Amino acid sequence: MHTLNGVRGVHVVLLYICCGDLRLPWSFLIWRGKGEPSPTQLALKLLRGLPLEVRTSSKTIHLLADGGFSSKDFLRGVIALNFAGFVGMRGDRKTTTGQHLRDITTPGRRIELHDLPGVPLWVSWIWLPAKKGDAQEQRFIVSTVPRTGPVIKRTGRRRWKIEALFKNLKSRFGFAKFGQYSKLGVLRYLCLSLLSFLLCHFEWWDRPDPGDPTWPDWGTLAQQVRWKFFSYVRLAELYREINRINAVQDVDLGLPT
Repeated sequence: MHTLNGVRGVHVVLLYICCGDLRLPWSFLIWRGKGEPSPTQLALKLLRGLPLEVRTSSKTIHLLADGGFSSKDFLRGVIALNFAGFVGMRGDRKTTTGQHLRDITTPGRRIELHDLPGVPLWVSWIWLPAKKGDAQEQRFIVSTVPRTGPVIKRTGRRRWKIEALFKNLKSRFGFAKFGQYSKLGVLRYLCLSLLSFLLCHFEWWDRPDPGDPTWPDWGTLAQQVRWKFFSYVRLAELYREINRINAVQDVDLGLPT
């Protein structure tokens, strides 16, 4: 258990693959605290662990990451892997000209970061809807490949699929509620949580109308998977309960058993 960015707990770096409707939590590593490999190093290790057929594919692989992975080492690693990276970045990050990202007014503009000179990047931004009583929040996205402002913005928005995954893992599949204390116990729990998500995702794929684009109701899917794979367990429990009820009623009514 460690504290990172003010949050205490087990900090997981997760590689999540989206290909059309297919969504796969592919692999994960746990940050083990100060003095151990950083989240950036863990993320690059996960990316290098992708099958060679994926990393050398002729199709462009779009890699999306939030501001926690905006370090120069991560950007260099993404470029070395020939991925098209779209990474969130703080508005106070400086360019080689001394200008902050938040002061840039032309979306899609080519820049170089002050701590990453000689590496061309392209920047754009999105505005998040204002919460009640708050102002709109501006989020910056840099691309490691030349793209126009609208394309960077449109691609960067897809990162919310990752946020949706974590939200569902935590709220529906217990990702944030484990009580294990051993390393093996934690790993087992996290794997079971991811397996639960995958079973529900495959159940969604097996829906009667495969063309339905709506985001699934994970609660309904979890119930369907439960009955499909574990209905015999529930039936066995019900049969035992019926037998106990019958036994009590037979005694109370004085009926021969």
